[in-house]
Amino acid sequence: MRRERPTWLGGVGALLVAVGCTVATGLPGFIAGTVLFVLWYTVPTLYTVAFGQLVVAALADDIGVAFLVLLELGLLAVLVGPSLRQDRPGWRIGVTSVVAALFGGGALAVYRWSGRLPLVVGGVVLVVAVISYGLHRYERVALGLVEDNI
Repeated sequence: MRRERPTWLGGVGALLVAVGCTVATGLPGFIAGTVLFVLWYTVPTLYTVAFGQLVVAALADDIGVAFLVLLELGLLAVLVGPSLRQDRPGWRIGVTSVVAALFGGGALAVYRWSGRLPLVVGGVVLVVAVISYGLHRYERVALGLVEDNI
């Protein structure tokens, strides 16, 4: 099922998440981390990151911000790992890391400022929706699928 080969950066990220989950929550974290590591090795990267986000969301109430940042950094490494095999990997990893840091830092800042999680979740969903629609429109224009109706 996996299309791309595992990379060392993805492995380091998956291991970081597995160890972080284990240290933060004990046996449940060990089980979740082990499943994530197996998923990283066997399925496409996006499925692994999606499962990892579910794990982080499930553990978020029981762990501190330091562990939360550690787990998200591990998932970021899993996400950008396949970029090592593409052209200009440093640029891709750098841009993805900066965007993730700004996005995560912004969400954390809004949560610290307001103290209301629904506001943060709504903001994240809104930003992801707008960016997704923008990328969708850009792709349609780039492929020449948009007609000029003027």
